Amino acid sequence: MINDIKEGLNKMLRLRAIRITLVGLCGLALLLVLTPLCGSVSAEENPTQTENAVKAASDSVGQAMTAERTVNAAMGCSYRTHVQNVGWQSFVSNGVISGTEGQGLRLEGIEVNLENVSSDVGIEYTTHVQNVGWQNYVKNGVMSGTSGQSLRLEAIKIRLTGADAENYDLYYQVHAQNFGWLDWAKNDASAGTEGFGLRLEGIKIMVVPKGDPAPGATDRPFVTTNIQTVYQTHIQNIGWQGWQKNGELSGTTGQNLRLEAIEIKNDNSESNVGFEYQTHVQNLGWQGWKKDGEMSGTSNQGLRLEGIQIRLTGANANLFDVYYEAYVEGFGWMPWVMNGETAGTEGLGLRLEGIRIIVQLKGSQGPSPTKNELGSMAQLVNKNHSVSPDYVPDDLVWVNLPSTRDTQLRADAAEHLIQLFNGASAQGLTLYCCSGYRSYATQSALYQWNVEMYGVAGAELVSARPGMSEHQLGLAMDVTSATVDFDLVESFGATAEGQFIRDHAHEYGFIVRYPQGKTNITGYAYEPWHLRYLGVPVATTIHNSGKTMEEFYGIY
Repeated sequence: MINDIKEGLNKMLRLRAIRITLVGLCGLALLLVLTPLCGSVSAEENPTQTENAVKAASDSVGQAMTAERTVNAAMGCSYRTHVQNVGWQSFVSNGVISGTEGQGLRLEGIEVNLENVSSDVGIEYTTHVQNVGWQNYVKNGVMSGTSGQSLRLEAIKIRLTGADAENYDLYYQVHAQNFGWLDWAKNDASAGTEGFGLRLEGIKIMVVPKGDPAPGATDRPFVTTNIQTVYQTHIQNIGWQGWQKNGELSGTTGQNLRLEAIEIKNDNSESNVGFEYQTHVQNLGWQGWKKDGEMSGTSNQGLRLEGIQIRLTGANANLFDVYYEAYVEGFGWMPWVMNGETAGTEGLGLRLEGIRIIVQLKGSQGPSPTKNELGSMAQLVNKNHSVSPDYVPDDLVWVNLPSTRDTQLRADAAEHLIQLFNGASAQGLTLYCCSGYRSYATQSALYQWNVEMYGVAGAELVSARPGMSEHQLGLAMDVTSATVDFDLVESFGATAEGQFIRDHAHEYGFIVRYPQGKTNITGYAYEPWHLRYLGVPVATTIHNSGKTMEEFYGIY
């Protein structure tokens, strides 16, 4: 039996000896060492050792054959470019610059080949061309780009093809207008710029065995204006709403539903721009920074988001600004903020209900403020932002307060006006309502009367055109007192009643809408009697800011 086993091993070794001639002396040396061992050890005494020895020899031979078949360290890459005012340059290879540097000349076309190819490897490439965009891939020396059309190359992608392509890494680096040498790109990644209208001026290309170190830094090979900002929010009673993008609304407005969590990311990974963000959460405060699609906030805990900060990260972050605006309980749409500033509120206990996020090139004009919708408490009405003639609030009530005439307000405003009058009464002061809600028709008649009295220029300072009056919102009330003979005059501001209004109206949800010294912003003369209802948190915030509504919301 032992002789049979030895004879079988000898036959196996003779077959492997034939294979040795294909791979060289390395496998032969291994088998020569193994042969005496097989001849001197009994298979019955140690069959496992014999089997492992044969297997090890087989594996070593197989590895040597694979390495010989797929890796060719001598393989290289040659390439040439068509250069503005120069034409086709000569071929260069293996990391030598093709094109120019510091001469301001555009690349217009490129041809790329592999050299010393002894395995199944090819090459193909595409270029981003002025007025054309990304062209189709071409391969093995075919021109990409244009010739004689004076169109610049702006970016390039190059990749290896074939069964053995996985055994190599292809690196390429470009010199781009205004940026100089960008970092090295690898294996079909984009190199250059997109969206800036900048030319490529030079290029270097190298092929190396898989896993060899990169020839230089690889952090920033490509710069693009194409930032795909996507974000989704978790909403009270709704859950995750689905991804929105590039300035679209995530969340709700006017439904009184809180945001509970948010995720933000950039869907264009090649842009080398990422996001970091943190939220101010009910009962928790600022939660800490999250990034690139991670959840900030809570889910299924019933806790509202109250504020948010967002900033950009990555190699190209310094080229962009991130803008974001929040829809806040009571405030409606607040002004856009940017680059890590706080949107929303802190310490007021107010929920975020909606958000918009957009990224723009640094130096671009920021997005325009969003007007609050018709009927919202925070809606701005002035000479540039009007109300439709047929708008009538659906919750008007008659005001049951001392008054020079019967008048109406929206229910919430009327309730808080009663509290304000009671507060004044506690100080020994008596206020009177003079004029609350006015229809479009009533305002039209009043404006015409003022025009007849003071002329157009004079009327414009003291009376709103129809559709441009806050009184039509049902959120404004003119107040007066006996100390000024129940008139609407500037001297009311110097009375005890006027000073009470100035100092305390915000505590009841009202602001003096047209303060002294702000005519150039509001368009109206000082009116210490004109109160606008916004709710206590909003009125207090605006009062403490010293700003008008126009200044606070950034809408003029």
